[in-house]
Amino acid sequence: MTVIPGLVRRAAAEVERHLREGAGVLVRAGRDLERSAELIRLLPSFMERVLIIEQAVRDQDAELRAVRAELDSLVRQLNDRLLPRLDERMDDTERDLAAVATSLIRTGRENAGNSTRLEAAERRVADLRTKIAALEQRTGLWRDLESTVSRFGDDLDAMRARMALRTAEPPAEAAPAPVQNLTDRPA
Repeated sequence: MTVIPGLVRRAAAEVERHLREGAGVLVRAGRDLERSAELIRLLPSFMERVLIIEQAVRDQDAELRAVRAELDSLVRQLNDRLLPRLDERMDDTERDLAAVATSLIRTGRENAGNSTRLEAAERRVADLRTKIAALEQRTGLWRDLESTVSRFGDDLDAMRARMALRTAEPPAEAAPAPVQNLTDRPA
């Protein structure tokens, strides 16, 4: 029978816990009643504050509506005054941009043509430089030839002078035998 006293004790403990919780709820309700009584006393001052706040909100609403009306009026005026001119300015700007783009394209084509002409001129200059180099080489050869011929002329003059001196002197030896032509020789 030990089971029943244990159950009774548990049930008693549970009942006691519920009673304590109920007592706590009653204490809180009592406090809430005190607060409620205090709130009822303060209710007229709260209502007065609410009315003041409502009036302030209505005043601010009226001011905001006035500001909104002024802003709408300003926007309409700006649209009426600026938009037509803005469209004209945009059209002018588009025309100016088209003119600049056309000018840039034309300049690009002219630059391309000038570039082609410049390349042709550079090729001609390179050809002329090659021809000048060849001409300088030929001129150098000509000068060398001229110098050689001049030296040859000086040597020839010196030989003539020696020959003239030899012919003026009597021959010391007998004259050499005539040279036979190789084709006339008997075989």
